[in-house]
Amino acid sequence: MPKSIYSTFKGLHKGGTPLDFLAIWKKTFEKATEREVTLFQKTYSDNWFAYATPQMSLTAAGVQGKYNIRFMATLLADESPTPLRRSDGFDIWTNEIPRVGHKFFMSSTRLRRLQEVYENPRLNEAQKVREIERTLVADIEEAYLGCKDVMDFIALTALSNWGVAKFQPDINNPGGRTFEIDYNMPDENKIVAGKLWNKANSTAGNLDVILQLNQIITYLKERGIAIGEMLMSEALHTFLRMDAGIRTMVYGNDKKAKFVTETDLQTLLDDNGLPPITRITRKMAIDKDGKREPVTPWNSNMIAFKPAGVIGEIQPAIEDSELIEEPDVDYVNAGNGIRIAKWRTGESTGQQAGEYTQGSGRLLPIISDINGIAQFQVLGFAEKTLPADKYFWLKNDYDAAT
Repeated sequence: MPKSIYSTFKGLHKGGTPLDFLAIWKKTFEKATEREVTLFQKTYSDNWFAYATPQMSLTAAGVQGKYNIRFMATLLADESPTPLRRSDGFDIWTNEIPRVGHKFFMSSTRLRRLQEVYENPRLNEAQKVREIERTLVADIEEAYLGCKDVMDFIALTALSNWGVAKFQPDINNPGGRTFEIDYNMPDENKIVAGKLWNKANSTAGNLDVILQLNQIITYLKERGIAIGEMLMSEALHTFLRMDAGIRTMVYGNDKKAKFVTETDLQTLLDDNGLPPITRITRKMAIDKDGKREPVTPWNSNMIAFKPAGVIGEIQPAIEDSELIEEPDVDYVNAGNGIRIAKWRTGESTGQQAGEYTQGSGRLLPIISDINGIAQFQVLGFAEKTLPADKYFWLKNDYDAAT
């Protein structure tokens, strides 16, 4: 099993130095990790999680903080001892760190094309380097980002499905295993609307979405939870801009037929003390029967309320290939626990001639702020008569109601 073809282009130079394509990318990833720079596109998980140092253990353990109104100190006499307060402590959340990975095959036809570029006397060295680097980068990028896509899938699914993310081979994880992550979202953070947020209720005047959002934010603030942003689908964001009540609030009765602009909607939210909206537009694909099948990790029935900024960390574990490297495989540590491996196959291995590029890693997001995140279901449920003294359902109460 020979090493990557990219380790054979020794005749090319850059700045007078012999070019080793894989060595260059090893240094690129190392520098990016040192500077906390994200290579390729930035994902939601990059924004919401810090990356921990890879560990040897295959169990992720995270401390989940409590969100409560803090105790006020007691006014004391000069000689009085200070009173002892009850400590709420922390929850320790643990879960297995799963292995994620996939590989891509580059056929001999493409390898032949690269060899032709390398040997073509009509191309100067700069042109050859650009063409070979373009192919190499495309392979590495897809293998690398595919592993990070799993982190986005877990985070977005959990943040829009009551804190739970599931992988099922027949649905969203073909060729893989059944796996579930439950972040133990508190029951009091699971909220269901009294009325469906749909066109019928909007037209009939049965909705006051700004009031509902204010009621939820107030409910959370009273429990010591500060919300920095509201996460929702593009479709739900568009619904807000078309809602009859919001159009009337923004433009008045005489212009309420006008579609609310994004700027005017944000101004309305600001004026009512509501956090900004982050629209979730993430899509990814799974390989089902050799074809790309798109999947959407975000549940569009939900609005998630999250604190501003980072809500946890992604815990990597050291990959098996880092403990036991194969001598005829080229490896690149891509940072954050992700490894890129490249090797060739052919007659000596009894396989089709070509080159494999593999991205793999062991990593799992830990949502340490799960107690400070709430979810609000506005679609996809059957309406039930809300008690007169309630503004919204808690999910447990909704499930128990007839």
